[in-house]
Amino acid sequence: MALGLGLLALALVVALWVPVARVLVAMYQTDQSLSHAPLVLIIGVAHVWMRRNDLGSWTPGSVGALSAALGMGALHVISVWTDVEFVKSASLIVMAWALFWYVRGWQAAKATAGAFGFLFFMIPWPTTVVERLAFPLQLNSSAYAAMLAGIAGCPVVRNGVHLAVVPDPSAPPIYSILVARQCSGLTSLLVLLTLGYLIAYHTPAKAGWRGLILATVIPIALLANAVRLTLILLAGANHGAAFAKWVHDNEAPVLVFFCSLLLIGIRQAILAWTERGQGTGDEAVEVGPEPRGTDSPRDFASVLDRTDDQAIPTLVG
Repeated sequence: MALGLGLLALALVVALWVPVARVLVAMYQTDQSLSHAPLVLIIGVAHVWMRRNDLGSWTPGSVGALSAALGMGALHVISVWTDVEFVKSASLIVMAWALFWYVRGWQAAKATAGAFGFLFFMIPWPTTVVERLAFPLQLNSSAYAAMLAGIAGCPVVRNGVHLAVVPDPSAPPIYSILVARQCSGLTSLLVLLTLGYLIAYHTPAKAGWRGLILATVIPIALLANAVRLTLILLAGANHGAAFAKWVHDNEAPVLVFFCSLLLIGIRQAILAWTERGQGTGDEAVEVGPEPRGTDSPRDFASVLDRTDDQAIPTLVG
């Protein structure tokens, strides 16, 4: 019975995923911000396999799981009618998890919830969210890049998202860049959020500390993009446009690597802090004075000291 339910659920999920997967694959091939998405699917499936010993026994038939699966199925139908790509994929991820819950039971669903949640990073963000985030990221990255370049001794003039290196105010700029949406740092933010989720998932701490790791991704991504733009400006000002283009095309993986090391360092700091808090949280046992009337070794020692100093009366017959 359980095997039949599992095969039926698998067939249903595959049938619904096929048309959505075709659209996602086309996006992966054209959108550089989703170049990490295929790895997300592989890592998510691998994490489900890693938790196979925590799935427990087969306890199918939960009404809550079936209700969640049906609700996500209805939401998927609505998203297909309204052509909302994000909801199409998101509803199928939750539906697959709910069907897994229905087939294997709550213990298995709880053990794999983190792995299924990781799959959300393989689907594109809603267009409205991207449009609202991209331009503020462009402005902030431009401002911080101009500041960092100025600190490094490079005379940069900023006009919105346009940065120009102007050593001589009376002469034209020797190099300039336009911070477009592709350079806003949104791609780095998506990649670092994926890495941050993965690092938080493997952090044995409370949910609040894990959320803190994810929250630090936003300023780290903004700083990384500002550093990236600063290096491009310095390269263009000192070595020409050709070298600046080479830096532009090759520095992103290096910065993502150093940002991932920073996230790992934050994880280690959180673990050290929580372990120290647990170590100092033990209550100290206060040793008070011994109650009177107890026959302790200290009492016997004090009696012997007093008897040595006093004469003991002796009866003479």
